[in-house]
Amino acid sequence: MPIYHVSSPKGLLGTEQRQRIAKAFTDAHVAFTGAPAVFVHVFFNELPEGVAYSAGELDTTISGIQGAIRAGRTLEAKQNLIKSITAAYSEIAGVSPKQVLSGLNEIDSDITMEYGLVLPHPGGEAEWFTENAEALDGIQGTGL
Repeated sequence: MPIYHVSSPKGLLGTEQRQRIAKAFTDAHVAFTGAPAVFVHVFFNELPEGVAYSAGELDTTISGIQGAIRAGRTLEAKQNLIKSITAAYSEIAGVSPKQVLSGLNEIDSDITMEYGLVLPHPGGEAEWFTENAEALDGIQGTGL
């Protein structure tokens, strides 16, 4: 957690672009929330023609970014985060920001799991890693 889902027109993004987008989203999330990078996950979905519509009409150019983040961040941090993510996607994908829909949903940490463990509230990550070091051993990005 957080989880970012990117839906883009089929064939728009290559492997290198997806890698750059995932890195940009991770960097932005860490910068604006203080959360560890290991918590950030990005999933990509390609939209075949005929499955995306805007205003009731077929839209072959629209991309969507939906992020689910832990609740407890300031409005300023959330707005800066979504602006940064949208700008990075637009630049890397080579599309106008007018073709990108993006939003964040907030999820209560008390009902969110990662690696089989209930997540801490924002700011409680260091203690959580210490308390769960054995359970997290060998998980990519934890350094354990």
